[in-house]
Amino acid sequence: MGWIAVRSGAEGWVRGRLAEQQRRVDLITAMRAARELVRLVGLDPADRIAFAPVRRAIERRIGVERHPFYQRLSPWLVLIAVPPFLVVFGGPPRDAAAMVALMWTVVVARMLVVRYRAARYRVATALGLVATTIFWADVVVQQGSSVAPWYLPEIARAALALLLFIEVPFLILCWLHYRSCVDESCHAYDRIVVGVVEVAHQIRRESSGWRSASTCRRWTQMLDSLAVDVARCLALPERTDAADRRLRAELRVEAERIGEGIRLLKTELVRARSEEDVAAVVESLVRGMLLVAAFDRAALLRTAPPAPLPPRLLLRLGARIVPAAVLLLAAWLVPMLPMVADRPSVAQTAMWSLVVSAGTVLATANSEVHNRIQDAVARALPPS
Repeated sequence: MGWIAVRSGAEGWVRGRLAEQQRRVDLITAMRAARELVRLVGLDPADRIAFAPVRRAIERRIGVERHPFYQRLSPWLVLIAVPPFLVVFGGPPRDAAAMVALMWTVVVARMLVVRYRAARYRVATALGLVATTIFWADVVVQQGSSVAPWYLPEIARAALALLLFIEVPFLILCWLHYRSCVDESCHAYDRIVVGVVEVAHQIRRESSGWRSASTCRRWTQMLDSLAVDVARCLALPERTDAADRRLRAELRVEAERIGEGIRLLKTELVRARSEEDVAAVVESLVRGMLLVAAFDRAALLRTAPPAPLPPRLLLRLGARIVPAAVLLLAAWLVPMLPMVADRPSVAQTAMWSLVVSAGTVLATANSEVHNRIQDAVARALPPS
């Protein structure tokens, strides 16, 4: 029986059926959770007219917008991952290091964009910044030869060409097609409806464990993640022109107010004294979800708190990270210039000078410290 199940699962994966099966399971689960939740606020899920906005939002979100998420169960993911794998583990060290550093840069940039307030997210972001800096420094110091037994230069070169000229354009076209389908069929509010259903249903299911500190921490982390999604989706950036900064800023402030209202519910969970207090938080989330499903933004803003203060720390970090990244990129590219590559001593001097400059910019904003370090490096490096 076990072998038949394994064979059936493998066959479903090869034929791409697992993604569709998981999609149907998630759709049924979300619908059942939504029906249970709306009963808490006196709405009859059997009333098709009243429940229709929630049902349609769930169908759009899971049926259309989550399509790339379910592709992790598709065999296409393995084929897409083969060329980067060959470049990283079979190519020259500098190409492999650049590939790894680029992937880490994308991940850390994503972590910096979303402003989670949970401790683990902040620690992960700080560690990601350190790792990204190390990887880009490794790109600078790597040489063009390798003695590793898995070094396959010809295969890696072909894989790199396949990645750059076939796979990347193909993925871009697929992404553009997916975005056009989402723009035609979905709304940014759909993601909020499904997110609230998932969070509220889990908190309600675990409400008997309100005394547990670990359970309460998990609830607050879930609410914080939901608040970040609300602030990002309700800003509606895809529905406004990028040049209309005033409108985008106004929508962003409104979205931040609504997201801050969700964060205030964390206080209610932390101070909960019974399951009834937890149930009150769940009911508050469900009422907000119904307003989002009905596109009633004005009602959400009437009960929203003032907008939070801007993330000054994030802005200060960005003011240091961007110049440091530019200097590291210059340290990698300058030694490749023809007039510099012919003179190894000049190339080494320029490279290490730029690397040290990137490190000082990342570490401190004091210009006097920058000048002293640069003077010391200039004296220590061999003359060009």
